[in-house]
Amino acid sequence: MTEYFLGIDIGSVGSKAVIVNNKDIVASAVIPSGTNYVNTTAALKAEALGKAGLQASDIKVSAATGIGGRNAGADSYHGVIICSARGVSLSFPAARSIIDIGGQGSQVITIDEEGNIINFTASEICATGSARLLQVLARILQISMDQIGPLSLKATKPSNFSTSCSVFLETEVITRISQGDRPEDILAGIHHSIAEKVAAMARGFTLEKEVVIIGGGALDIGLVQAIEEKLAIKAIVPDNPRLMAALGAAVLARQSHSTL
Repeated sequence: MTEYFLGIDIGSVGSKAVIVNNKDIVASAVIPSGTNYVNTTAALKAEALGKAGLQASDIKVSAATGIGGRNAGADSYHGVIICSARGVSLSFPAARSIIDIGGQGSQVITIDEEGNIINFTASEICATGSARLLQVLARILQISMDQIGPLSLKATKPSNFSTSCSVFLETEVITRISQGDRPEDILAGIHHSIAEKVAAMARGFTLEKEVVIIGGGALDIGLVQAIEEKLAIKAIVPDNPRLMAALGAAVLARQSHSTL
């Protein structure tokens, strides 16, 4: 008999859902988080269930994670670092290191062969090491998020930024524009700032192969390359790097059912 399990990740910027059965991923969905996490969860579930051709009653067990995960009405809640580790381990069994560039902050995580956490560190919320800063940049420069990565690769003289606070960095970006810095150089400079933050977090870690970069920031090819260059690594990026925590939550939901 096929049973279905739901994982939900309500993040600060985007919310994600993954439905799995006993073996495979059945469906997934990604929507903006908004400000009402209860309404967001309802819309997210409806989209994921619709894609899977299922009803809410078909879900055997659900689990949630993320900043708004406790408002998701799931059967259990788990920390996002644990969920990310399980999701990455399922998708990439050889993975031993994870760099998560999320909307609220970033994490560096090392795991064992079973997806258990060996060590981790997380950035402070007000920092350059988050994907939310990329949204701020897109608004200031009047470009889409999809344009950031490719445009940054055209930089010839990346801008230098002195602050590590995302609030003050916005002012500094505007100053750079007024001084004539090109958008591509500004973007490359921001990527370097985020990569510096990630490198500082990774000090004291042994980033063993394979290294997987996840989160919304992993969709930015320029940022991924900046991190790779700074850490002297070659990373793996999942097809949809935003889904890893939701997938991990679904895996934990399935595991909890199997132990009952």
